[in-house]
Amino acid sequence: MTPLPPDLTTRLTEAAGAPAGLHTVEALADLWLADHAEDGGDPEEPTWSDLCVFELDAHPEVLLAFILRALRKAETAWQAGLLAAGPLEDLIAAHGPAVIDRLEDQARRAPRVAFALTGVWQGEGTDPAVWARLEAARAPMMERGLDTGAALPPA
Repeated sequence: MTPLPPDLTTRLTEAAGAPAGLHTVEALADLWLADHAEDGGDPEEPTWSDLCVFELDAHPEVLLAFILRALRKAETAWQAGLLAAGPLEDLIAAHGPAVIDRLEDQARRAPRVAFALTGVWQGEGTDPAVWARLEAARAPMMERGLDTGAALPPA
């Protein structure tokens, strides 16, 4: 299990309304997936689990662990798309140089990561060198990626 830093656990409970006893990345990912089990369109209000994920922005290692866990456990392409267009896109824009090596490695080894990368758009703050590497990492999956309506690859 990957523990959440104690200060983050407190912040998630106080700022995002997470249930007491939420202490691991795995538990947060599982709860986030449960909150997004169905394609509910664009919700007007983020769920408490979305608010928790927003709080992870200042903790790139924790955010990356969350994304990888959620992708492994995702049941639908909808969930992968939410991860791609939200936390994964934000992680790359804010912390791309620190995480691109691991994302490239994961994209080679895990089709779901490459699949999710097909749904990431380049943010204004994304380092151009990181973006070039991301495009290369997702290139083999683009013809069967999120924008094509393809099914979620096996875990």
